[in-house]
Order: sequence, then C-alpha cells, then structure tokens
Amino acid sequence: MKMLKIKDVVMVALLTALYFVAYMVGSGVSMVFGPFGHAISPGLCGFFTGVVFYFVSRKIGKFLQFSLMQAIVMILFSIMGAGYLPWIITSMICAIIADLIASRESKPAVWKVAVASGVFHVGQALGAIIPSIFFMESYKADWVSRGQTPEHMDEMIAATTGAMGVIATVIVFALAFAGIYLGHLILRKHFEKKEAQAA
Repeated sequence: MKMLKIKDVVMVALLTALYFVAYMVGSGVSMVFGPFGHAISPGLCGFFTGVVFYFVSRKIGKFLQFSLMQAIVMILFSIMGAGYLPWIITSMICAIIADLIASRESKPAVWKVAVASGVFHVGQALGAIIPSIFFMESYKADWVSRGQTPEHMDEMIAATTGAMGVIATVIVFALAFAGIYLGHLILRKHFEKKEAQAA
C-alpha cells in the first residue's frame, strides 16, 4: 500500500480544483430539480466528476488520495461559508472508506473505483440526510440563522427524510457509480496508450 508523497499531494490538489469546478456545474444542474435536486446533488456531481475521480485513481493510485480530495473540497466550501460539521464528518468518514475500497492498490478494478465513488458521494449526501433524521430542529435553526428561510428548510428536510432519504441515497450512489464508468470510457484509450508506451 503506497502512501502519498509531496508531489502526489500537489497533483491531487490540482485535480481537486478541476473536480470542484465540475462539482459546481453539477450543483447548478441539481437546482433545477428543487429541494430533491439538492438532496441528490452529490450524485449529479459524482456523475459529472467521474472522469476526474477515475483519473485520480489511475494517475495517483495512493492511499488517502480520496480523503485528501474530500478534505480540500470541505475546506473550499467552508471558506465559501457553507461548511457544516455533520456534513464534514460524514463526508470524511466515507472518503476514508472509499480509500480502503480503491486506494490500496495502484490500479484497482473499475468496479472498485465506482463503488468508492458511490460511497464518497453518499458521504456528502448524508451530511443533510442524517441531520434531517436525528437532529432536525437544530439543523433547521442552524441554516435559518445563515439566511435560509424556514419554508425552504422544511422542503429540504422533507426531501431527505423517510423514503425520500432512502431514494436520494440510492440515486446518489447510482449516479456517482455510473460517473466512473463514463470516466473509464473517456480515459480508457489514454491510459492504454500510456501503458503501451511504458512497455
């Protein structure tokens, strides 16, 4: 199991910047679908960023690469004023699980990377789902104090609890999973050419 070196950290940071731009595009698309769109936005983002996530797994291939990506994303959102402790916790826990799934070998099977991406992005979705279920009032109060309307938060909570929360989780996983296969399709020839040149 190879660990990250300084040059790998720099490369992950650069790729995460690209990931973040694509993530924001996915977030913009999700807004069309209202509160439920927000609930599944990590999945849409996972679909749009699958090519970057896949590239990281093939180009870096070191343990904690996905945790570093997630940490940078959380820092960027916190700087933008959107940091939320439960969201950071669920995101980082799932990023570590993603690393355990697909970062312990340099070239994991595509399905492993797809599962890792699914878990990685479900971690982001759980940052809204878990608070909605287990401490709804404080969750609502926190975001109302940040400028959200009570009505909007009620809609958000309705989209992330009960059956809707389960459906949102499944959709997030499925979209992020599919994004890796799209990324694999786009980058397959690139990496095959690299491997042929190395041989």
